[in-house]
Amino acid sequence: MATNIATIRPPSAEKAERKIKANMPLAEQIATLGELISHPPTNSRVIDFGPKLAEYVLTELNPHNRPMKSAKIKKYTSDLLEGRWGLTGDTIKFGSDGFLKDGQNRLAASVRAGKALTTHVVFGIQPDLFARMDIGKNRTGGDVFAIAKINYAGHVAAAVRWLLILTSDDAADRGAQFSNEELLTAYRENFDAERLEHSIIAALAVRKTCGHPIGPLAALHYLFADRDERLADEFYDQWASGRAKKVRAPTRSLQSRLVEIAATSNNRVHENVRNALIIKAWNAFKQRRTVTKAEMQHSISDPMPEIAG
Repeated sequence: MATNIATIRPPSAEKAERKIKANMPLAEQIATLGELISHPPTNSRVIDFGPKLAEYVLTELNPHNRPMKSAKIKKYTSDLLEGRWGLTGDTIKFGSDGFLKDGQNRLAASVRAGKALTTHVVFGIQPDLFARMDIGKNRTGGDVFAIAKINYAGHVAAAVRWLLILTSDDAADRGAQFSNEELLTAYRENFDAERLEHSIIAALAVRKTCGHPIGPLAALHYLFADRDERLADEFYDQWASGRAKKVRAPTRSLQSRLVEIAATSNNRVHENVRNALIIKAWNAFKQRRTVTKAEMQHSISDPMPEIAG
C-alpha cells in the first residue's frame, strides 16, 4: 500500500507541536522548548512557564537583554497572585539565535510569584531586528543601548539624540525624533565612544551640583571638546564646583541666570534657552572674558548661537 507523503512528519516537527505544561518534568519542558527554538513554528504557541522553566530561561537564555523593570515585575507578580493573568495575545519572543528577545519581566514575575505564567510565545525572531522591537514607551533608546552593553546607556542615548539635533541644520529643533536604530547607528558610526563617555562623566558632575539634564549637557561638552578638550573639561569643572571668583565669570553667570529663570518659570527652563545660554557662556570662557547681563539672555524664538572655536 502506498504511503501518503503528506502524513509523514519529521520528529522535530512533532516535538515542536507538543505543548509545554508546568506539571511536566523540568527536563522535558526544557527539551520541548529547545525543539521549538531550534525548529521555529510559523505561528505562536501557548506555553505554561512554571517558575522553574522561567528561571531557566532567565538564567541560560537571556544574556543580552535590556535591564529589567522592577515596577513591571511587581505589577505582573500581583496579577499572577491575584488571578488576574490571562491570554491577551501579548507574546514572549525568542530569537533565531536561541535567546530570549522579549518577556523577561513577565518571566521574572512567574519566578517571584511562584506561579505558572500562561502566554503566547513566538519563535525565530531575527536578532538584528531587536532595536525595532517595542519602540516607544516599552523599549527606549536607553534600553537598546543597554542591550548593546554600552556604559551609561540611558545617558548616552540621550546625548546622541542631542548631538544629532545640535549638529543638524536646525539646532533648535528640540522635538526632532529618531528611532532606536537611528540612535544606535549614529553612536557607532558618527561619534567617538570613549570621548562621549568622558562627556557623560563631565555632565554628571554638573548635574550633581546644579541639577541640569545629562543628555544636552553631555552633547554640548562633546561639541566643546571638539574645539578644545582641555578647556571644555575646565569649563565644566568650574561650573560644577562653583570655583569661579569673578561676579561676571561665564560659569557663575550661567548658573545664576538658569536659577533665576527656573525661579520664575515653575522650576523649568526651556531646553533651547538652556542650551543657548551654555553656548554663550562657553564662547566667553573660551575667549577668556567675562559676560554681560545682556549676553545671558535668550528667547525661544532666537536662533541658536554658534559654538566658538
